[in-house]
Amino acid sequence: MKTNLTLNSFTKKSSLFVALLGTAVFFNSCKNDIDNTGPAIAALTVVNAYPTTNTLDFYIGSNKVNNTGLAFGQKLSYFEAYAGNTSVNITPTGSLTSIKTKSIVLEGGMYHSLFIIGKTAEDVDYLLLKDNPSAPKENQANIRFVNLSPDAASLSLELVGDTTKFEDRVFKNFTPFKAVTAAKSNFVLKDKASGTVKATLDTVGLVKGKTYTIWAKGLETTTTDAHKLSIQVTEH
Repeated sequence: MKTNLTLNSFTKKSSLFVALLGTAVFFNSCKNDIDNTGPAIAALTVVNAYPTTNTLDFYIGSNKVNNTGLAFGQKLSYFEAYAGNTSVNITPTGSLTSIKTKSIVLEGGMYHSLFIIGKTAEDVDYLLLKDNPSAPKENQANIRFVNLSPDAASLSLELVGDTTKFEDRVFKNFTPFKAVTAAKSNFVLKDKASGTVKATLDTVGLVKGKTYTIWAKGLETTTTDAHKLSIQVTEH
C-alpha cells in the first residue's frame, strides 16, 4: 500500500474537491511508489460518526469538500490536502453556521482518517487517525477497531472463529492494525466488563490485500433505531 503523494499522482474523478490544490483529484489506489518530490501532500478521508438525523457539509478552510450532505455512517473518499496545520469545519448541509471548527495536523506522505464524533452538537469533535501504509500479506486483510460510541462503556470486538481480539477500548480509543484471514467473517461487539453482547455483524467480506477500520457506531441510550449501537466497517 505504498503511496505516491504528489500533485500529479492521482486520477481525476470529479470536480468535487476544489480547495487547497485548486484541482479535484482523488486517491484511486495505494499501490504506487513513494515519491517525496513536490509539495508535501497528505491524503484524508472523512467519516461521519456523529449520530444525528441532519446531514453535514465538510470544509477545509473555507472550501466545501462534499457535493451532497454527509449522512451518519457515510464517508468521503480519500482526497489530497497540503500537509501541516489545516482548519476543518462542519456545518448542517446547506448552512454556513459552524458546528465545529478545529485545527488538525496532516503528515506529508501519509493517509489519514478523520472521524466526526460526539453525542450532541455541544460536544461534537474530530478524531484524526493515521491509516496503515503497509500491504497485508497474501490471503490476509488488515483491520483495526475504534470505539466511536460516545455513551458506551469500554468495548471489545471479536472475530468469530478467530483468536484475534480487539479488546478494552473506551470512546475514541483504537487498536493497532492487525492482519486477519481474508474471508467472509462475523463480528461480535461486547461490553468489556460484563461480556454482554452489544451488537453483531455477520458475513463481512474481508478482501485479501485490503485494509479496514471496524468501529462501534451509535448510542446505547437512544430510541432512534438508526442511531442504536452497531458495528460498521469502513474500507480504506
